[in-house]
Amino acid sequence: MDPGILTSDDWVTRLNALRMMWACLLLALIAAPSLVIAHAVIPSAVDSGTLSEKFNKFRMPLYVIGTLAFIADVALFLYALSLSLGVISDIYPNFWQ
Repeated sequence: MDPGILTSDDWVTRLNALRMMWACLLLALIAAPSLVIAHAVIPSAVDSGTLSEKFNKFRMPLYVIGTLAFIADVALFLYALSLSLGVISDIYPNFWQ
């Protein structure tokens, strides 16, 4: 079983998909801490008295940032997946030979 030859367009497509996957990682690293801080850390710290009540005003912007980053992350991941779908079948067109 010989692999198919990748053209320069194939390499560009794979490179773009890989860049999008790195962007997905960055978006996940933005979304997760924002949502955790807004949903768990701030309310817990305010209830225990560690932080004052004025820190509750930071919850809504953190929710918005986290939700937008999560939605962008999922959308970008699905788009990158659609670009790189069939990578193995492009390289090895007949897998069970």
